[in-house]
Amino acid sequence: MVKSPLGIIFAAAAIALAVSPEARKAARKLAVKGAGIVLELADQVKDGTREQQSTEAIKNEEKNTQQLLLP
Repeated sequence: MVKSPLGIIFAAAAIALAVSPEARKAARKLAVKGAGIVLELADQVKDGTREQQSTEAIKNEEKNTQQLLLP
């Protein structure tokens, strides 16, 4: 039937979630917090990427301006 320790853990968790309303409530809260953390990290990565692109655009503009001004 269930041979690995990981399988036993998953089976016990499934039974606990099926039987206990408190366990389902705790699992739901944990899932919501986890989703919030993942979304926050994704936003931070997006903001960092935008800042990096802005910095590169400014550097390129300065470089092009210097090339135009130099004889």
